[in-house]
Amino acid sequence: MGNRTVSLRLRLAGTMALLFLAGTVALYVAAYAYARTAADRSYDRLLAGSALSIAETLVVSEGSTEVDVPYAALDMLSAAPDDRVFYRVFDSAGQTVTGYGDLPRFLRRGRTTRAGLDVAQARGDVEPVTEFFDADYRGEETRFVVLGRRVAEPGRRDAIWVQVGQTRLARQALTDQLVVRAVLPIAVMTGLALGLVWFGIGRALKPLEVIGRDLTRREPGDLRPVIAPVPAEVAPLIEAINGFMSRLDTSIRSLRAFVGEAAHQMRTPLAALRAQAQLAAEDDPEQLRRSIESIERNAARLTRLLNQMLSDATVGHRSAERRFERIDLLDVVREAVHEAFPHQQRDSFTVQTDLEAAPFEGDPLMLAESIKNLIENALHHGSGDLQIGVETSGPDYVILVADRGPGIDAADRQRVFERFYRGSGPSRGAGLGLAIVRQAVESHRGRIELGDRPGGGLLVRIELPRSAE
Repeated sequence: MGNRTVSLRLRLAGTMALLFLAGTVALYVAAYAYARTAADRSYDRLLAGSALSIAETLVVSEGSTEVDVPYAALDMLSAAPDDRVFYRVFDSAGQTVTGYGDLPRFLRRGRTTRAGLDVAQARGDVEPVTEFFDADYRGEETRFVVLGRRVAEPGRRDAIWVQVGQTRLARQALTDQLVVRAVLPIAVMTGLALGLVWFGIGRALKPLEVIGRDLTRREPGDLRPVIAPVPAEVAPLIEAINGFMSRLDTSIRSLRAFVGEAAHQMRTPLAALRAQAQLAAEDDPEQLRRSIESIERNAARLTRLLNQMLSDATVGHRSAERRFERIDLLDVVREAVHEAFPHQQRDSFTVQTDLEAAPFEGDPLMLAESIKNLIENALHHGSGDLQIGVETSGPDYVILVADRGPGIDAADRQRVFERFYRGSGPSRGAGLGLAIVRQAVESHRGRIELGDRPGGGLLVRIELPRSAE
């Protein structure tokens, strides 16, 4: 519970919400820019019409300018009752004829100033035009229009300018209204879309909840595969879970069989040990000698069984780990031979090989356990003349272990690699040795074969690729 993080539904919905929010913000910016432009175009027509009405009343005579500002010129802007309106009529020298003399001037190069008109316009070198601009006037943002008319008087090149301004309250209100009308449906649709996304994600993840409840209600030993309709994206996860449970079920079954058979194998020598110990308590010296010999045999049998069980557990663990290292296979074989032979035979036995070294990549402990188990089998079942050799065959190293024992029937040569299978003939082993050897060899991508030794006996051939990876 401590490792639980944010739910998948919340992550997906959060991601979608961020995308929707970014889209909404972008739409708002675009809608605001469009609405402001639309509002300016709408009110600019009224502003220009008002300036034009004033300009039509201009009268220039003998160097003087007369203006009769009509009421209708300013009444055209009454559609915005909360706005304030300013006007000014001035000549090219910047002299105010009438109106507010401190209105900001417009420069065609993009600057607003109170110092005067553009020099070119002041000289009358250009045709008067109509220009719109925004400026701050008396603490309020104001929209202005400047409209010029050339003076039609003989011998005079001059222009008269009409400037009308209106605060932006009505324009801003219209802009806000247009933005709300444009964005509100988008915001509502975004909310609905997020609701549908939340519902859809929950519906898509419903199979996971069903699977979770099914696994929660199961008994610890119930490792049946999960069978439930799931989305294609979740199918690999379910397949992985089923594969894991299948491997776990196989491992548990194998472990149960191993424990049961091991208990059976250990019960017999332990019972024999107790019986012989009771007989040894009698006063008969001959019976005491036979009891001690029997105790020694059963103790040796029990020791070998325990060693093989430990060896099997070690090889099984290291086979799953597969932590290989660079080793000399000859050294591993020689060390295994040294440990497997009784003390009195160690110095007299040598590994037959023409190799000076056998560089190999593998697990030395697993390989050594496999060689020791082969030697122990040969010593228990053979009749002397044990030979161990290491050679090469193409891309492989070949380890040969040969004895003069009774051998293994051809019908049993595959089954003897199964745990606790001792073959059809009489056997004193537990049936673990060859199973351990095969697991160690196969973990190194190798092969093991059983055959008849010329002249009688068993020949074990192990082939290991020089590159085990």
